[in-house]
Amino acid sequence: MNTVTLQKYDCDRCGVTYKKNQLKRQRGMLLCGDCRDNLKKIKQPNPRWMSPRDNSLSVDPVNTPTVYTISAAAGINALRQSRDYDHEGGRRHFYMDVISDGGPIDISANPQIVAALQGDVLTLHGTSDINTIKLEDSSTVHLTEDFIILGNGDSITLVYNEGFSGVGWGTGLWGSTGYGFGSASGGWVECSRYKGGI
Repeated sequence: MNTVTLQKYDCDRCGVTYKKNQLKRQRGMLLCGDCRDNLKKIKQPNPRWMSPRDNSLSVDPVNTPTVYTISAAAGINALRQSRDYDHEGGRRHFYMDVISDGGPIDISANPQIVAALQGDVLTLHGTSDINTIKLEDSSTVHLTEDFIILGNGDSITLVYNEGFSGVGWGTGLWGSTGYGFGSASGGWVECSRYKGGI
């Protein structure tokens, strides 16, 4: 007996998994019925898309962002929070308020940040001057400096580029240490950083 299994996809706005036939394409995205724009009448936005909380049992106000606890060994192993899209509906922007699991940590996980899709953007925002998080330039995280320590109010924005190669911090072609041509390829590339204490 042949059984037909329907493919499952995530709604591009709220992230909830549906059978493919339950999603409709609109403005370059696959959307569920709660997230689709209804041009004929005004409709309340899907609360799953608007809420920054993962835990539906939380009693915190909806406008209180979730702060994600990061450990040195696990690193940033999942992308969370908002998922905004460009006009073509292709690029996702993830935003995370982060704190370490106890005191200053240097992420030792490899990779430090989980891989994403080409063009995805990730903004990390530090929330503590005691429980700080250190990211270092590596083969999968390409920083404009040797490292960044995320304290309270500090942030860094990175874009995922599978084809990145050639320029980075580390050992260059002539054996010198510093910013130059190296052997790094692919991964998260720094776009900007902000140090709140400066």
